[in-house]
Amino acid sequence: MNLLLLAVGLIAIGIMLFIHELGHFAVARLFDVDVEVLSFGIGPKLIAYQGKRTEYRISLIPFGGYCRMQGSLDLTKALQDNARTLDKAEAGSYFSASPIKRFLIYLAGPLTNFILAVLLLSAASMIPVERLSDEAYATPVSEYPELFGSDIVQPGIKKWDKLIASGDKLFTDWQDAEAYMTEMRGTTIPLTVLRDGVLTETEAIPSETDDGWAYGIALLQRPVIGRTSSDEFRSGDVITAVDSSPVTSTYDIYSYDEEDFTLTLERDGEIITRDIAGGHLPFAWKSDIRIARDPYSPLPHAIRRSAELFYSTLSALGAFLTLHLQDALDVITGPVKAAESIGSITAEAFSVSGSSGLRGVLQLLAVISVSLSAGNILPIPTFDGGQMLVSLYEAIRRKALSPRTYVLLQIIGIILALLIMAAMYALDLKAYFFS
Repeated sequence: MNLLLLAVGLIAIGIMLFIHELGHFAVARLFDVDVEVLSFGIGPKLIAYQGKRTEYRISLIPFGGYCRMQGSLDLTKALQDNARTLDKAEAGSYFSASPIKRFLIYLAGPLTNFILAVLLLSAASMIPVERLSDEAYATPVSEYPELFGSDIVQPGIKKWDKLIASGDKLFTDWQDAEAYMTEMRGTTIPLTVLRDGVLTETEAIPSETDDGWAYGIALLQRPVIGRTSSDEFRSGDVITAVDSSPVTSTYDIYSYDEEDFTLTLERDGEIITRDIAGGHLPFAWKSDIRIARDPYSPLPHAIRRSAELFYSTLSALGAFLTLHLQDALDVITGPVKAAESIGSITAEAFSVSGSSGLRGVLQLLAVISVSLSAGNILPIPTFDGGQMLVSLYEAIRRKALSPRTYVLLQIIGIILALLIMAAMYALDLKAYFFS
């Protein structure tokens, strides 16, 4: 375990947790609920400043933080008096606020994390980085049904069509076209293609699949070698045949079902043959590199991506809580392993370039922020979702919970939270010692 990378990851998670608490703090103050302590970090305080209504702290362990609202004395007094309600709460107390205001105070944390994720992803998409760029030649996947395992038919596209534009949206390369189709999925899109040297107007019709919507269009690459670690091949070699079968695209090679075969290639006008054993190709196909921003519309794409992350995280947590562990383990990792991975990915991204590193950091922070939003919305007492349910219950019944019931729910919530925490750290033990 790299402790420096772990520390970077923990601090990143801690910052997102603290911003979550800032959401609670801002809305609490908006509704005249006093916040006794706002702390960055947990544990013993290192630095403190006493404001007019709040003590602001930096605590020893920079992992998260907390926002302690006024109200604990009201609850203690009500318990001592064996009161049935908390209708005598002091001004500025959490319990003096209406149920709807309390609901909004607790909603503010997850909502702040979600909005922050949208802003981070929007900012990341506007940072230009190096990315692959291929000419926008396309094929319907129906040309290679066994290779793609798909029966989608796309009559509007012919093999070797070059995608030029959709309306006034020009495609610089295949990556632009693919991103646009992802953004427009589920709708029929007009396309201008170059077919046999003639500009042709057509359209792409989506098909519904188990995974959503798809157009059944794939990138078609010419079989030109790019990077290779083999002395037998060079960048720029053009493959013309596999055994005796002519090759015009990379899919012609992947469709060949023999494990051992001979490639015929052209190099500087010379014809060369190379034997391949076991079906392993010791090279990558040639693609260009260009500096570009994401072709998506930043804000709509960020909102959609955040919603997808929120849903997938919530689904995984739901599977975890209902003991459908295999489904959950495909997505969830322990906090220590997650923090180390965040640090490693960040370091790797910055090793490529500063812009790639910054983009990677923003995307990782967005994922953390969405995960915190989804996790805190769970309907568990002491979690924001549980507190929101309590507030809604009180608003509908127009009657507050008794202090004893409130404390009982908090105890249940603490126990559940400890069990969840233990299970999450068990995932770390499994990852480091039993994998």
